[in-house]
Amino acid sequence: MAELEEIIDEEMYEMEELRRVRIPRIVPKDRSDPFHYLSGEEFLERFRLPKDAVRDLIEEVRPRTHVDRLGTGCGIPLHLKMLVTLRYLATEVSFTVADIMDIAKSSACRAVGEVVQLIAFLAPDYIKFPQPEEAREMASKFYDIAGMPGVLGCIDCTHFPIQSPGGNNVEMYRCRKGFYSLNVQGICDSELKFMHVVASWPGSVHDSRIFSNCRICHLLEQGDYSGLYLLGDSGYPSREYLLTPLLAPRNEKHRRYNVAHIQTWNCIERAFSVLKRRFACLSIPLQTKLPNTKRIVMACAVLHNIAISRRVDMLDVEVETQEVVDLLEDEDEHELDATQVRESLIQRWF
Repeated sequence: MAELEEIIDEEMYEMEELRRVRIPRIVPKDRSDPFHYLSGEEFLERFRLPKDAVRDLIEEVRPRTHVDRLGTGCGIPLHLKMLVTLRYLATEVSFTVADIMDIAKSSACRAVGEVVQLIAFLAPDYIKFPQPEEAREMASKFYDIAGMPGVLGCIDCTHFPIQSPGGNNVEMYRCRKGFYSLNVQGICDSELKFMHVVASWPGSVHDSRIFSNCRICHLLEQGDYSGLYLLGDSGYPSREYLLTPLLAPRNEKHRRYNVAHIQTWNCIERAFSVLKRRFACLSIPLQTKLPNTKRIVMACAVLHNIAISRRVDMLDVEVETQEVVDLLEDEDEHELDATQVRESLIQRWF
C-alpha cells in the first residue's frame, strides 16, 4: 500500500511539473500578407526593397490614391497592390504573389497599372539633375575612380525590348538589332544613381538625337556648368560640355585620357546593368501598352534610386571595358571649340 501511494505521489509530482513547463504557443503565419510571413531577407529577394522602404513608399504614394480599391467588390489594400507590382517588376510575373494573396489576375493587372503610375509620378523627387554647386562636389567622387577631372555625370542609352506597338509608325520602334524597343537615355552619378532618364523615344532613334532634344542638353548650353562635363561614348558628338574618347590617340597623354574616360564612363553601363538585373521585367519584351511601358521604365528607375539610397545590395555585374574603337562612330570634324576644350583638359591633367 505504501508503495502504491509512493507511485501515485511521483505521478502527481510529474503532472505538477508538466503544468509548470511553459509550452510555446504556435501562431500560424498570415500567408495573405508577405510583410508578416516573409523574413527580411526573403522579402528583399522577392520585392527588391526592404520592408521599411516599401512601407515608406506606400505612404508616399497614398495621397495620390483617390479610393483604396479597384473596380467593384471588396477593396484591395494599397500595400498588397504595391507588393503585387514590385513582384511583377522583379520578375514580370505578378500572378504568383497575387494567387498567394487571393487576388484575381485581372485585379492584379489593374493594380500594376495603377501603382506603376503612382511610382512614376515620384520621378521628379528621386531623379534629380544636380545644381552647379552640387555638381562640383560630385565631381570629386568621379575623380576618385580614375583621375578624370570635372565630371558631372555619365551618359548613355540602352534598349528595353517591347512588344510590337502596332500602328503606322511601328517600324520606328525596331532597333538596329532587329527587335522592337524603347531607346532610353540615362545620366548617372558615381554611385550609379540616375540623375536624368528619358524613356519616350523609339528604338530606331540615334542616341545623339535623343540627347540633342533633351532638357539637359539645353541646360548645359546655357553655360552655368562651365568647367564640368558629361562623359559619353563616341556615339555622341563632342561638345564643350560633353567629352568623348579619342579615335586615334597620338601620344601617351591621349592614351591616359582614353583609359580614364572609359573607366569613369563605365558607371552608366553598370547603372543600366544593375537596373536590368534588379528589375527583370526590363530584359524581356514587356507585354503592356506603350504608355504603360514608358511608365514602367520610369518607375523602375525611381525604385532603383530608392534602393541605392537605402544601400540595398547592388546586384552588380562586372561590365567588360570596351575598346574605344568599338564605341566610336563618326567623329564630328566641325566641333572645333569642343576639340580644343578636350585637348586643353588632356594637356593639363594627363
